[in-house]
Amino acid sequence: MLPVVAAALPTAVFQVPNLVGAPVSKAVLVIVALAVFVGVVVWQALRARRTAAARRRAEDAGATALAAYEVAVQYGFGQIATRLTRFAAHDHATRRSELGAFADRAAAALAFYLLPHVPDVRANVYLLAPSLDALEPIGHGGAGDTAGVFRAGTPYGDRNLDWVLQGGPPRVVGDRESDVDAVDDEPDFDPRYRSYVAVVIRGEGYSFGMLTVDCPTPDAFADLDVRNVGVVAQYVGVACTLAFPVRHQHH
Repeated sequence: MLPVVAAALPTAVFQVPNLVGAPVSKAVLVIVALAVFVGVVVWQALRARRTAAARRRAEDAGATALAAYEVAVQYGFGQIATRLTRFAAHDHATRRSELGAFADRAAAALAFYLLPHVPDVRANVYLLAPSLDALEPIGHGGAGDTAGVFRAGTPYGDRNLDWVLQGGPPRVVGDRESDVDAVDDEPDFDPRYRSYVAVVIRGEGYSFGMLTVDCPTPDAFADLDVRNVGVVAQYVGVACTLAFPVRHQHH
């Protein structure tokens, strides 16, 4: 309270001569005005303290979030890079048999990275069927069940197959209920997600499939998330190129 007294003291001293010999009503007005002034100063001081405390809490929360992000990136993406190095050391037959396990680890690492700020996130890796008429899930991470197969002859299947084969740009949907997705829904279709990001998996100029992340919350993914989904898709693309050194030349 000392700063408050120091702030109010000059004004009180200045008003003392006005109180000497003044009518009682005027003295009361001056005293009330001084009390109001002291109250305003106290309120401003308390507000400044609350603002400083809120700023410290925000800084602490930001530091905690940054630490969690750094751990997620180091652990998640470091795991993928390490596993890809081991994957490359295998022969072609082993790579093909281990591709699903690598896709699982990549999807799990991506979900681990996103989970601190994207609730109930799910990641799925899809591989093009040899006949190019389906996208089949081979890797899953995060919440929910593994997604189903996208087949030719269905609205979602045709659209995704065309997009993957053409090597289209990343697809980001903030809220599928207000996007074109809802137009293609079957009457009994009730997806678990509202927002999603999809990236084509490519290697050496050829398409192998797609990597998707989705969430039940609208607008869950930031621009940085989209870029990091693309980074993981590149890792999976390298693994696919190593697993199918001959097959990819026909795509």
